[in-house]
Amino acid sequence: MTRAIWSEMILLSVRDPAEAARRLIAMQLPREVLWTGVALAAVINTLLFSLSGLLMPGPAMVMPLFQSPFIYLGMVAAGLVLMVAMLYWAGRILGGRGTLGDVLVVVLWLQVLRILVQVATLVLSLTIPMLAMLLVLAATVLGIYILLHFVDQAHRLNSLPRAGGVLILSFVLMAVALSVLLTLFGGMISGGISHV
Repeated sequence: MTRAIWSEMILLSVRDPAEAARRLIAMQLPREVLWTGVALAAVINTLLFSLSGLLMPGPAMVMPLFQSPFIYLGMVAAGLVLMVAMLYWAGRILGGRGTLGDVLVVVLWLQVLRILVQVATLVLSLTIPMLAMLLVLAATVLGIYILLHFVDQAHRLNSLPRAGGVLILSFVLMAVALSVLLTLFGGMISGGISHV
């Protein structure tokens, strides 16, 4: 995409997210390109997180798990994959007709928008912290609004309340999946420690 098309799509995502989603889906990008984009989004997210930690270090006890950027990268990548999968299955359960590629492209574009907000927030945090807080709040509300429209279009639901149902169900499915994974890995870790 050219710079003009990027700018147009970013503005359209805010003004008319449903139309933006339709255009994204109509591009029919190959799955390999989309998954590569997801991996790239995870890497950029990790770089921004690490950069913000260097520029504005927080209390050491707040994020001991995130001291390693590789752990953070793995968590972000796994979270994105899980999000795509749960939004796809939740939509199918509730009668959606979207493909995995349709869900993948709108989630990827949402990550592009999120990265832009992260960059703006980082810059504002160094100059006007109060404005950075307001931006995060506005972006959170707007992000939910955009995601609702994206899910609605990806699954051809033609109903924002049903799209909201898909979001709620996907969060429930993610919570169940995470609890199962934590139980499995927690058992493996504690079992490994007990045999040491």
